[in-house]
Amino acid sequence: MTNEQLLKQYEGAFDGWKARLALSRLKAMGFPKRDWPDLMQELAILIIKFDYDPNHANGATEQTALYAAINRHLLFLMRGRCRDRQRFDRYLRSLGIHEDGTYVGPEPCIEVDYALSMDVERGIAGLSQFDQAVAKGLAAGMTKAGVARKLGCEWNTVNKAVRRIREHFEEMGIDAEGLR
Repeated sequence: MTNEQLLKQYEGAFDGWKARLALSRLKAMGFPKRDWPDLMQELAILIIKFDYDPNHANGATEQTALYAAINRHLLFLMRGRCRDRQRFDRYLRSLGIHEDGTYVGPEPCIEVDYALSMDVERGIAGLSQFDQAVAKGLAAGMTKAGVARKLGCEWNTVNKAVRRIREHFEEMGIDAEGLR
């Protein structure tokens, strides 16, 4: 979408100079062009709500006051994006992925320990149908509350089943530390 097409969308909503000011700030602050349509929508709301009162403007013109309001809003968005990026980077580092994309840590594709998987299959086969359903739900990534909803029972019932499953696995000599 060209700048002219973007500006044309706001004709009649407010003065053209306001739309051009908003667009110029997006460009000057380095926002990616692909984000401009969405950001212009946000700024359009700000511009429409903007109420210039010369008595409270400390001598600033309407253009200067609007410029400051647009800058404040865009800086707020930039800080949010920066915080999101930092959170994402911390998450990647916690997984062992560095900024250059290299991975340090256990191999991402760990070979399956077939003896252990056979023990787990044997262990699950020795459970009641209800406990098997709980184990399969948890193995699929469901929470205890989610399993309870699916099975139509209380959370405490699932919690008791987890205890039974853990004890059953521990009796078989299988590490059941992950079951909590």
